[in-house]
Amino acid sequence: MLRLFNIFSRKYLIIGLGFALLLFTGGCGSKPIMLMNAPLDNGEDVPIPPTPEELLTSKSFIAFVPAQFSENLSRYHKALSVSFVQSVLEEHGDLKIIDEVRVKSALNRSEFAKLSASLKQSKLRSFEDDLVKQTIELGKWLRVRYIVLMRVQPSPEKVSSNDWSTYIRFRIYRVEDPVRSEMNHEFTFVFSESNNLWEELGGLVRGRFPLGGFIIESRANRAYVRINLGRLNRVSVEQECKIFRRVLKKKKGSNGNIISSIEFDRIGQLTLFRVQEDFSWGKVPSNFRGTILKGDAVRCY
Repeated sequence: MLRLFNIFSRKYLIIGLGFALLLFTGGCGSKPIMLMNAPLDNGEDVPIPPTPEELLTSKSFIAFVPAQFSENLSRYHKALSVSFVQSVLEEHGDLKIIDEVRVKSALNRSEFAKLSASLKQSKLRSFEDDLVKQTIELGKWLRVRYIVLMRVQPSPEKVSSNDWSTYIRFRIYRVEDPVRSEMNHEFTFVFSESNNLWEELGGLVRGRFPLGGFIIESRANRAYVRINLGRLNRVSVEQECKIFRRVLKKKKGSNGNIISSIEFDRIGQLTLFRVQEDFSWGKVPSNFRGTILKGDAVRCY
């Protein structure tokens, strides 16, 4: 009986020590620190803190420049063609599409008069370099991560009398540095084949756009940070995430006017070690701890 008692005592002692250590150290040569006992950090705020809306969603924001259409398309065909692409990006790309009213309101500003005129003239028959540059400037002003140029026209593909099709071309540009074309795709949208096309386009979109969140608290002199991404966002233990500082910058636009935009400067990284349903804890390497702040943006790839 005494031997059995000793076995159980050693077993629970080992378990207790495991919980006490919790995997973590505060830095090289320091004593182990229990995460929940680590002091909460207080300090200066980031220049551009996340809005309540941004904290509620962990998806990257994307804007659609008003889709351009060729003649002889009904309102029904236009609406369903655009909605199809948007729904795939939302469902498979984990993207948050901003209100079209915001985009149209921005296009009415003097800074983007040239872009608005270019769209009316070209109808996106081609994606000219200067038009793309203006589109990127619009995306920066709207403070989104991605922006889309899209054109819909009648399809040459023959379908039955009770079916219809359109031909869709779209490009998605990453607005943040480094600016680049993230996706360039064109396809025939046949209404009767919507389900198959949904899966096909979804396969191209899934995993292409990294999840975005924010640091919502830090502890032990920024050794550990909590971010608003969790299992529901498909992040996992040992996943690496990059940390960015959002800053307001002003520069001359393509039409000569000064445009204020949000830029993202990379300042560090973290590795997730505990993932809950809607938040996670990450460990920050010691060389980045003096730089990061609560409210910094996080991208998990």
